[in-house]
Amino acid sequence: MTCTPVEIPEPVARSIAAYLGELRLIYGAFDFAVTDDGSWYFLECNANGQWAWQPAETTAGIARAIADQLEKGPDT
Repeated sequence: MTCTPVEIPEPVARSIAAYLGELRLIYGAFDFAVTDDGSWYFLECNANGQWAWQPAETTAGIARAIADQLEKGPDT
Protein backbone atom coordinates (compact mmCIF):
# COMPACT_ATOMS: atom_id res chain seq x y z
CA MET A 1 0.00 0.00 0.00
CA THR A 2 1.19 3.48 -0.81
CA CYS A 3 -0.05 6.50 1.10
CA THR A 4 0.31 10.00 -0.29
CA PRO A 5 -0.99 13.39 0.80
CA VAL A 6 -4.19 14.47 -0.92
CA GLU A 7 -5.87 17.81 -1.42
CA ILE A 8 -8.87 18.09 0.88
CA PRO A 9 -11.88 19.80 -0.73
CA GLU A 10 -12.83 23.06 1.01
CA PRO A 11 -16.31 21.83 2.07
CA VAL A 12 -14.70 18.77 3.71
CA ALA A 13 -12.10 20.95 5.47
CA ARG A 14 -14.86 23.26 6.78
CA SER A 15 -16.84 20.26 8.02
CA ILE A 16 -13.79 18.88 9.83
CA ALA A 17 -13.21 22.24 11.53
CA ALA A 18 -16.88 22.44 12.53
CA TYR A 19 -16.83 18.89 13.92
CA LEU A 20 -13.74 19.58 16.02
CA GLY A 21 -15.17 22.90 17.21
CA GLU A 22 -18.54 21.46 18.15
CA LEU A 23 -16.92 18.70 20.21
CA ARG A 24 -14.21 21.04 21.56
CA LEU A 25 -11.46 18.78 20.25
CA ILE A 26 -7.98 19.91 19.31
CA TYR A 27 -7.13 16.75 17.39
CA GLY A 28 -9.01 14.04 15.57
CA ALA A 29 -7.94 11.34 13.11
CA PHE A 30 -10.63 11.40 10.44
CA ASP A 31 -11.38 8.45 8.17
CA PHE A 32 -12.99 9.02 4.80
CA ALA A 33 -13.80 6.89 1.79
CA VAL A 34 -13.24 8.63 -1.54
CA THR A 35 -14.92 7.23 -4.62
CA ASP A 36 -13.49 7.14 -8.12
CA ASP A 37 -15.63 10.15 -9.02
CA GLY A 38 -14.11 12.17 -6.14
CA SER A 39 -17.02 12.00 -3.69
CA TRP A 40 -15.93 12.03 -0.05
CA TYR A 41 -17.78 9.98 2.59
CA PHE A 42 -17.11 10.48 6.31
CA LEU A 43 -16.58 7.21 8.17
CA GLU A 44 -15.42 8.19 11.65
CA CYS A 45 -13.24 10.41 13.79
CA ASN A 46 -10.82 8.73 16.19
CA ALA A 47 -9.59 10.68 19.18
CA ASN A 48 -6.41 8.58 19.09
CA GLY A 49 -5.97 7.53 15.48
CA GLN A 50 -3.49 4.92 14.30
CA TRP A 51 -0.71 6.41 12.20
CA ALA A 52 2.52 5.00 13.67
CA TRP A 53 2.68 2.37 10.89
CA GLN A 54 3.57 5.10 8.38
CA PRO A 55 7.23 5.72 7.39
CA ALA A 56 9.38 7.46 10.02
CA GLU A 57 9.52 10.80 8.17
CA THR A 58 5.73 10.84 8.01
CA THR A 59 5.18 9.90 11.66
CA ALA A 60 7.72 12.51 12.80
CA GLY A 61 5.81 15.21 10.92
CA ILE A 62 2.46 14.07 12.30
CA ALA A 63 3.80 13.95 15.87
CA ARG A 64 5.29 17.46 15.52
CA ALA A 65 2.05 18.87 14.10
CA ILE A 66 -0.06 17.34 16.88
CA ALA A 67 2.35 18.51 19.60
CA ASP A 68 2.45 22.03 18.14
CA GLN A 69 -1.36 22.25 18.04
CA LEU A 70 -1.76 20.86 21.55
CA GLU A 71 0.77 23.40 22.80
CA LYS A 72 -1.13 26.26 21.11
CA GLY A 73 -4.47 25.15 22.53
CA PRO A 74 -7.98 25.24 21.12
CA ASP A 75 -8.23 28.95 20.42
CA THR A 76 -5.82 29.05 17.45
